[in-house]
Amino acid sequence: MQRWARVVTTPNFTVERFGRSIASHMLDAGFSSEHLHGLIRRHNTSAHGVMLADICEDLHAELTRSPPRSFEVLLAFRRKPTLAHGIPGDWLQGRAVTGWLTAHGFDTSDVRASVGILLSVEARDGTGAAQAAREISDRFAARARIALGKPLERLPWLWVAGDPQRVRHASESRGVRVKELDREGRIFSVTPSDSLDAAIELLAHLDESSPPAAIAGGWGAIEGLLADPGDRATAADNLAVLVACSFPRAELTALSYRAAEADAAVAAQLAGLASNRERSRATAQLILQNQFPTMQAWADKAAVARVRKLLQDPSSELTTIKEAIAEAFHRLYRQRNLILHGGRLNSVALKASLRTVARLAGAGIDRITHGRYVQAARPLELVARADLSIALINRQTAVSCVDLLEPV
Repeated sequence: MQRWARVVTTPNFTVERFGRSIASHMLDAGFSSEHLHGLIRRHNTSAHGVMLADICEDLHAELTRSPPRSFEVLLAFRRKPTLAHGIPGDWLQGRAVTGWLTAHGFDTSDVRASVGILLSVEARDGTGAAQAAREISDRFAARARIALGKPLERLPWLWVAGDPQRVRHASESRGVRVKELDREGRIFSVTPSDSLDAAIELLAHLDESSPPAAIAGGWGAIEGLLADPGDRATAADNLAVLVACSFPRAELTALSYRAAEADAAVAAQLAGLASNRERSRATAQLILQNQFPTMQAWADKAAVARVRKLLQDPSSELTTIKEAIAEAFHRLYRQRNLILHGGRLNSVALKASLRTVARLAGAGIDRITHGRYVQAARPLELVARADLSIALINRQTAVSCVDLLEPV
């Protein structure tokens, strides 16, 4: 962090690389994303503005003052599990549960617990401790399901000693979304759709399941739809090209709505456009003609810079994006092999791999779902179309980057 603090005083870096580097470093060091978000938001409200060097120094100080340490977390049950050897003697029962909560300053007015377990976990912050306890609790639930044949009746919260607020027990979503299922009215469809339905069921594990199950299920969905029978790893490259080709329209669509909020003239230009495809093309033209309004949010400024760079050399930039995404999917494939073939369930790269690929995988399967229901195209047909589109697009046809997955 201190080395980054020196680098950001020079012009020899990009803000996005800075953001990715420090976020990855801090998350891999064991901090929760919520805790880091709170630290960085304090700088947004500073009267002196956001200084990147100050952020680095603040994060370095946080690394020093918040080493991994032990937290006590309460996991409570509405009903006692029926165990062959009875409830363990170190569990809290009845009034002891509410007594612990009261002693640690928690409200007990809506807590109806029969028994509870005090879990000792290691983390750098309270939210991270809750996440670690949630993983242990999910492990308990899986064991109970196959040992007892029924679910554990857990209360929907966890309590971390020293934190003022209780935490939702539900597993955190990793952001996997296939919104095309809703747009096409397929959520409650009873008509089978060859291998796509099975793939989506597997993909659901990528969103909330434990890391080993998420990686095994997520890769199973990707491989089932996109792998070459002779080389299963090709699924990583095939999904990467679909995600890369969907990126320009997604970025331009989001920018079009934010620009319309910020500039009345742009809002008037985009008002009559019926589809996101048309809005994206119009937004790309504005950027190419240097008529796009100056955005205030740094995230929007970074998005405009990304799109402008893409429009200036679309084939090369799309290839670079595809290769970066493919690397992440190949890492997912290697982690899957370690789990299923090597029996390695505790790889240090498990959580980092999920953090990188979950949303990307959802975006790719979303495009496959759109192709299946709207264009009647098979997944590998979409891949061939995407590869050809990247090869043919050039600076003169740059605005067509919003149509890379559309049929010719």
